[in-house]
Amino acid sequence: MRLFIRLIGIAGIAALALSGLEVTAQSYPTKPLRLIVPQGAGGGSDIGARVIAQKLSEAIGQQVVVDNRPGAGGIIGVDAAAKSAPDGYTLLLGSNTTMAANVSLYSKLPFDPVKDFTPLAMAAAAHFSFVVHPSVPVNNMKELVTLAKSKPGQLNYGAGTSSAQICTEMLKSSAGIKLTYVPYKSSAQALSDLIAGHIQLICEPLVTATANVKAGKIKILAVTSPERVSSVPELPTVVEAGIPGVEYVAWVGLFAPAGIPKDVLNKLSSELLKVLKQQETMDKLKSVGFEPMVAGPEELGAIQKADIARQAKVIKEANIKIE
Repeated sequence: MRLFIRLIGIAGIAALALSGLEVTAQSYPTKPLRLIVPQGAGGGSDIGARVIAQKLSEAIGQQVVVDNRPGAGGIIGVDAAAKSAPDGYTLLLGSNTTMAANVSLYSKLPFDPVKDFTPLAMAAAAHFSFVVHPSVPVNNMKELVTLAKSKPGQLNYGAGTSSAQICTEMLKSSAGIKLTYVPYKSSAQALSDLIAGHIQLICEPLVTATANVKAGKIKILAVTSPERVSSVPELPTVVEAGIPGVEYVAWVGLFAPAGIPKDVLNKLSSELLKVLKQQETMDKLKSVGFEPMVAGPEELGAIQKADIARQAKVIKEANIKIE
């Protein structure tokens, strides 16, 4: 009889524990969330992240704080997210570089971008462009290639992200030119040095390039997308400019550390998808140079895995190496 009573007691405690877990999942979130952005403040990814964070905050009734963790091609920020508690309160803004290309760009990563993360939602695509300092005597890509060939290694290009380095290395390989790479901790720092005239060229997201072009601080030569971008239809693509093989479009999506409770995962993913599909959110992302590309966790996971393989091929063929 005593054993029976003890078993009933244990079962009751277990039931209460399970009930508590259900209440936790149902009441989530009960405190602010952190959105880690593995790039510096002021860059394209940071601007897009702040749009998403603001709308998600409104939807869930909790503040979503953007936490910039730049450096090492995004590895520092992604590693911080991978080592965070899988409780739904830490999110990561990942991209095709930090969550795919870096697998091939670096000989060893302190995390596995597939095994250590759970996809939540695909958010948007980011278009890139080649921009130069106004003092560089070129107005299009053909003139840039001609100038670079006449001064091998004398033109400096900056890159604060793997995306910026990959698209410029693709240009070097396809056009047969030599450019000197200058590394930065963030794309904002690279852009600042370009504006100051310390470097001559960068492959910059349209989100941050267009405003500086309008202000006359830099010149834009072409976009790296397969087709012209609707927001700047007057700009030719690099391929249209006569340089085949240079096509680069980045994607950004939301991830959580692996091991997040399923109920919390489902709720968080659902709220993110609702927010990303709102017309106001899409309009805001478009206004800062992004192209909305909303998809669920399964689709994001499939795109990530496919891009790891695709980027590996591009990086190998272009002989891109992190210095």
